[in-house]
Amino acid sequence: MLNDYEKHAEMALENFAKRDLESRYLLVNAAKNIKVTRVLDVGCGAGQDMVPFIEKTGAFCVGIDIAEELSNRALGFFRKIKLENRSSFVRSRGEQLPFADESFEIVLCRVALPYMDNRAVIAEVARVLCPDGIFLLKTHAPAFYFGMIPQRLKKLSLKQIAYPLICLAGGTWHWLIGKQLQNGFWKGKEVFQTKGFLKHEFAKNNLKLESYLSDTNVQTPSLLIRKIQ
Repeated sequence: MLNDYEKHAEMALENFAKRDLESRYLLVNAAKNIKVTRVLDVGCGAGQDMVPFIEKTGAFCVGIDIAEELSNRALGFFRKIKLENRSSFVRSRGEQLPFADESFEIVLCRVALPYMDNRAVIAEVARVLCPDGIFLLKTHAPAFYFGMIPQRLKKLSLKQIAYPLICLAGGTWHWLIGKQLQNGFWKGKEVFQTKGFLKHEFAKNNLKLESYLSDTNVQTPSLLIRKIQ
């Protein structure tokens, strides 16, 4: 029986298989003006977002995820599509990336930041990113959790209804107080990211928001950030 991590990975792979060419190559095309040799995906899941970079640029891609079962699933997926020699998967935390400074031209983090220590991850991404490198980030805005509430009310499950409210509470605390709740009950709970918070953290780490990608929306903003030389 699949656990929640594995179910999410399977769904991501199914959605990836259904993408049209524009959607499939959205991320790699966003970085077309720089020479790409190494790509890192933080919170990679099954690793599907790295595939277009291998196909288009021949880059070597590294995926990290905290869940061991996802690393195993990603390895199986890349073997199946015969790209295992152009990729590597490491079980690691986004807050402590096991790589040298300035190791990657591209770093991906697609809807994984809400589950991690936001400040620590952004600082680590900036550290391992090469000068003029690109950070392709997708996050959860407050609207994402507000949008979950009416859907969950239909399920008549207290646990289902409570979850987005808990995430909103934790995110609001983070927004107002400046500290992310991460221990005890709050361990592993998601928080939202505001535009102001992200811009502040980017500026602290020599990162600059350059544009929004075409897959951005009010619930899940999709950002292109560059490391300032």
